[in-house]
Amino acid sequence: MALIEVRNVRKGFGELQVLKDISFDVNEGEVVCLIGSSGSGKSTMLRCINLLEDIDSGTISVNGQQIDQISDINGYRKNVGMVFQQFNLFSNMNVLNNCMIAQKRVLKRKEEDAREMAIRQLKKVGMADFINAYPSTLSGGQKQRVAIARALCMEPQILLFDEPTSALDPEMVGEVLSVIKELADENMTMIIVTHEMAFASEVADKVIFMDNGVVEEEGSAKQIFENPKNERTKQFLSRVRAF
Repeated sequence: MALIEVRNVRKGFGELQVLKDISFDVNEGEVVCLIGSSGSGKSTMLRCINLLEDIDSGTISVNGQQIDQISDINGYRKNVGMVFQQFNLFSNMNVLNNCMIAQKRVLKRKEEDAREMAIRQLKKVGMADFINAYPSTLSGGQKQRVAIARALCMEPQILLFDEPTSALDPEMVGEVLSVIKELADENMTMIIVTHEMAFASEVADKVIFMDNGVVEEEGSAKQIFENPKNERTKQFLSRVRAF
């Protein structure tokens, strides 16, 4: 059984149908990259998996349980972490406290245990020297690495990344992608919405191309990037590679 099963999911906002009968699986330890043009439904799909949006029909199951039947949403989210494109750090807290607060409130960890975990994860992403810094003093790449460390502090089974490099200056992109690649090498289960095609081709076990709210094509990174079958996939890839 797949760790995440998405079946016939539909989601609309008023008249706009954003997701139209989406189905796919994610296996444990797998890295799945969602690619496609802006507005194709990729980020909405992630938000549905993290219960930030309710689906209109279909099912999403994690560990064999339909997530719309989960009553403890915070308990679910500690297991399914999410890293946002705009970092979502608490501006009034330093880096260390940003990484400790959810541990203490949600996991009920003791202060010293939360601190130890925070420092361990900040070291992992190369941000241990910035524990007393506030978000306003950090670069975009540094903020995103702190956001990743904060998510890892909860020891999630699954990590969702919503365009983690889209708000970064080009020179900052590599430092964040290298952290995500390390997680991939450690077999962390991840779904990554990304516009970084070279990165997706390198780290993804599976690539899903979405267009206009549907899955147009899915397959291995090698298949999608080297031998796409769908005409719309070919058009998209030829366009993004032109830049």
